[in-house]
Amino acid sequence: MFFAGVLLSFALLFAHDLEHTIHREGNCVVVSFFFPDGSKFSYEEYKVYKEGERAPFQIGRTDALGRVVFCPREGGLWTVITYSEDGHGAQVKISFEEKGLKEEKNLLERYGRVLAGLGWLLGMFGLWKVYLKRAKG
Repeated sequence: MFFAGVLLSFALLFAHDLEHTIHREGNCVVVSFFFPDGSKFSYEEYKVYKEGERAPFQIGRTDALGRVVFCPREGGLWTVITYSEDGHGAQVKISFEEKGLKEEKNLLERYGRVLAGLGWLLGMFGLWKVYLKRAKG
């Protein structure tokens, strides 16, 4: 029973995860969205914004392969926001320059999985200690 709960909590940890890859094709940016099991984030809404502008540069739906393709008119920081009706979504910040592109991540995005793993381990340790204390008496 204990291990079934552990496996269920581990599965729920990644249930709403949406992953992505970014690459450049000429003067355009291709962002591919997919779930951890490899299935594509197809036909979902997205918006692309240039930093500092309120109106979106581009809106639409991801294609059958879960891709967003946009061709920035100038360098700078660009944001791609995609979301679905069931609550999945992602926000990706991309620094687009003449030489290349780079994804901008904050500390929580960089180390979020590590922190989640540490929290999970601490939680399991706490449950194990409670179990041992009850078993002793």
